[in-house]
Amino acid sequence: MFEELKKKILKSSILGSVLLILVGLGLAGWNAIDAFYSVTGYPDFTQLTPDQITEGKLVEFNATESFGCYLEEYERNTKTNATRTTHYYYIIWSGDENSTDWRYMSAKVPTSYQHELDEMTENTFNEVASQPISLCGKIRKLDSEEYSYFQDYFRQADFTDEEIAEGTLPYYIDCKNKVALSGMYIVLFSVGALLLLWGIVRIVKAAGGGSLKKLRKDMEKAGYSESMADSDYRSATSFDKKGTLKIGRLMTYYITGSDARAIPNNKIMWAYQNTVTHRTNGVKTGTTYNVMIFDEITPKGHTFAVANESIAQDMLNLINTTLPWVVVGYSDDLKKMYNKNRSQFLQLRYNTCQHIAVEPAPAESETGGQP
Repeated sequence: MFEELKKKILKSSILGSVLLILVGLGLAGWNAIDAFYSVTGYPDFTQLTPDQITEGKLVEFNATESFGCYLEEYERNTKTNATRTTHYYYIIWSGDENSTDWRYMSAKVPTSYQHELDEMTENTFNEVASQPISLCGKIRKLDSEEYSYFQDYFRQADFTDEEIAEGTLPYYIDCKNKVALSGMYIVLFSVGALLLLWGIVRIVKAAGGGSLKKLRKDMEKAGYSESMADSDYRSATSFDKKGTLKIGRLMTYYITGSDARAIPNNKIMWAYQNTVTHRTNGVKTGTTYNVMIFDEITPKGHTFAVANESIAQDMLNLINTTLPWVVVGYSDDLKKMYNKNRSQFLQLRYNTCQHIAVEPAPAESETGGQP
């Protein structure tokens, strides 16, 4: 029994565990460098040479000069067709006042920075010093449309295409709030690391037999020995192809996630079918069939998904014929009684007979002779 369940759990959880590991590796790996800089501090953009300015690098700097806005980004309300500006693209330059090798590029900033940067732009052209503005964000590449506006700005300033190519970089700093940005990268890395760890733990747990610990506790609390449970499990009726849901005379066995569990049948109070019809935009997309089982240990109930209505009814018929203390079937009155007057509900069947499984009555057959 235990070896069989261990193999089933390992087989059923391996795909999910591998997916968790791959997603975790991707999420943690993709955000590892950004999370590292979020903790230790971003690189200073003004200290980067033009060849060090690459897409995806997280930077911060104090802007002291601006050469004007050349593009704005807006969003449109599809219901009212109204537009709202969300960001502005300003021309900045790489390096600092001591740099001999620098290029013009862009900073994309939220609209809240407009007044400060417009004032800084005016000061820059008038050769007046401005109060530094702290900016941070990730370096990204201008797309073709953005770059065309970027080029047009310099062409209007009488730059030739050769001068634009030599004196500019097709990148922008996507400026964000530093606290929010750092928090996002730390959270994404942490989630990835947790998913990775969870996937590894699931595989180790399933392979090492840790997935059977809760089952052994269920058996112990119910007062059944391993040999009794093993015999019961082997003679139990299965209700799915993988054998992960089985009803025996003593217990109902199931696998949830990476754990094997069991419900003592003598504690089951109520069972019924729950059918859920799924719709998308009013169109039926599928139906889910569940068998709900409520017991004294888990009075809020268990939901067991089965393949179709026929299997759900077979499962309920078996419960009804072999566990006579269980109320089988659903009505609003039963639900109200179960929730509001549990003692009255238990008097329907649970408290009226011994909790000992009985054999199903043999099917009647008809015989006849020749006239």
